[in-house]
Amino acid sequence: MKTLTREQLEKRKAQAVRFVRDVLDDPARADEIEDESLEEYAAHRRIKLSNPKGVSRMAIPTRKDLLERIDELETENEELQSQLDEIADIVAPPEEAEEEEAEEGE
Repeated sequence: MKTLTREQLEKRKAQAVRFVRDVLDDPARADEIEDESLEEYAAHRRIKLSNPKGVSRMAIPTRKDLLERIDELETENEELQSQLDEIADIVAPPEEAEEEEAEEGE
């Protein structure tokens, strides 16, 4: 399997389109080749891309970024816990909860 860069493969694909259109006189097939993505063309021609598109490196957060994110998440957790406490008070007000605990203890 041959390995080419995207740029080299783009040139080869353009040559193939011109060849099929001008020499073989097959404009329909030339259009098909032209419409193929580089990845499809490479797979069809059994060529490996040395720098494939879509391969992106994930940014590595700094320590400062991570600490800021931790602070954000802790604040968010506190707010959510507060909301859960409010909901619990609505569902079972503290007085009822104490009465139920006292009844269970007897």
